[in-house]
Amino acid sequence: MAGVGFDGEALVKLLLHCCCGPCATVVADYFRRLGDEVVGWFFNPNVHPEEERVRREEVLAEGARRMELPLLPAGRGMGLDKFLLALARRGGSRCEACYELRLVETAKEAGARGFGGFSSTLLISPYQDVAAIADIGRRAAERFGLEFRSADLRESYRESCERAREMGLYRQNYCGCRFSELERAERRALRAISKLGARAASAPRRNGAGRQRHR
Repeated sequence: MAGVGFDGEALVKLLLHCCCGPCATVVADYFRRLGDEVVGWFFNPNVHPEEERVRREEVLAEGARRMELPLLPAGRGMGLDKFLLALARRGGSRCEACYELRLVETAKEAGARGFGGFSSTLLISPYQDVAAIADIGRRAAERFGLEFRSADLRESYRESCERAREMGLYRQNYCGCRFSELERAERRALRAISKLGARAASAPRRNGAGRQRHR
């Protein structure tokens, strides 16, 4: 332990699970301001297709370079099969199974490398279940004898978006998994259908008899 943080919590060498570069900007700085020694780690087998996962990993590397945030080599075994197997084994909430997969692997990596604790950039997203993340993180921490550093950072989400724009970082428009990508496509299709329906309803209607042709 390195000392005592601003809120009285002991400082730790912290492994930060990073879902993407934009979210890492604010979350990493939050824990660094508390005095934690933060190192980032990319492990996201849920992201599909592979080209998207590689792009997010590269964007994180660029953001980390700009922030002077050290990164560990990305986790291995990030094939789609690992994500789908985790969903099948756990059952229940798809998102909670995804949180568990990533947080348990982060805890395992942190323990193997001598970190005192871990956390995740998922805590900043208004689209994620922060309470479930905190609960799963704490259970993973107990399993590996670590501390899970939890905080509800959703109010800072806009700040992370602004910082990403300032740094020119790519911002994805879905969480990453194939399911969320399909749900996004479905929402877009429904919005398009709704707009077409509204246009049709507002269009002037012709007289029922129609026009008479002159002979």
